Amino acid sequence: MKFLIAVLSLASVVNAQWPLTIVDVLEKVGNETTLISLAKQAGLYNKLNSLGPLTVFAPTDTAFERLPKDVMNELQSNKTLLKEVLEAHMVTGKIEILMFLNDKLIPTMGGTNIRINVYDVSPIAITLTANGAGIVNPDCHAIAGFAQIIDTVMYPLPNGTIITEITNNANMSTLATAVSKAGLIATLSASNGNFTLFAPTNEAFSKLPAGVLNGLLKNVTALTNVLTYHVLSDVYNNVGLYYSRELRTVQGKNVTIKASSRESIMVNNASVLKELEKTNGVLQVVDTVLIPPNMHPELVHDKMDTNLPVSSRG
Repeated sequence: MKFLIAVLSLASVVNAQWPLTIVDVLEKVGNETTLISLAKQAGLYNKLNSLGPLTVFAPTDTAFERLPKDVMNELQSNKTLLKEVLEAHMVTGKIEILMFLNDKLIPTMGGTNIRINVYDVSPIAITLTANGAGIVNPDCHAIAGFAQIIDTVMYPLPNGTIITEITNNANMSTLATAVSKAGLIATLSASNGNFTLFAPTNEAFSKLPAGVLNGLLKNVTALTNVLTYHVLSDVYNNVGLYYSRELRTVQGKNVTIKASSRESIMVNNASVLKELEKTNGVLQVVDTVLIPPNMHPELVHDKMDTNLPVSSRG
């Protein structure tokens, strides 16, 4: 694996005239005109064009084009926000991919962290992400530092924990109630956590058979069994899910991943609707509640004895 990374690192500089600044690198790469233009608007061009040391996680022009038009308009009209977002892509120092470890947090100029994830693509290849963005052209090297070219703008910026998102998101109020009943708030609030939560929306819970949700909320054993089946003990953004087939949950059973693209991912029978990067992991919002294998939710209803364990077949 180290040999592969070394080859990738050298590939962008072999037979090339050595660039001086990060701007020189971006101009040489040739698909970074939007970033350079926005850096000028935000008053950060001189920083990019300095002798550093500096590492920039640089979105391509296509990455900016994929932003919703209202988001792009807001960035261009709000210089303070634009500067905040761009500084969240910039790191003081020369950070090359040989230094990247899974779940490594890299502090940015903007005060937020960039989470690095390393996923196995095959026995001899890996793929790297930064806050869920794929690093598509690593270690573009200048005397001043590195440009790590990414395929997605890292926005919205990670803000708050998984629990912060659940408790403040009106579409996840049922999940918030369930997590509280199961006593999982402290775990999913851990600032040093590296979690993935497949987060069912309120509509997903409403699709459960009549009486099942009330029954689960009355039976902590059953509820915890279901909720921990939605949690992974590592961060799997859309790129990580795309390259996965089965993943072990905290509950102990596997979920099955089927992905035709990063935008079309199924977890068991649930569709991933949205990815939300948080400071202690990631929420993958899903449209269906995941039920552990061999558990029969229709037997967990609001009339069951709450002292009894959840009914299941072996």
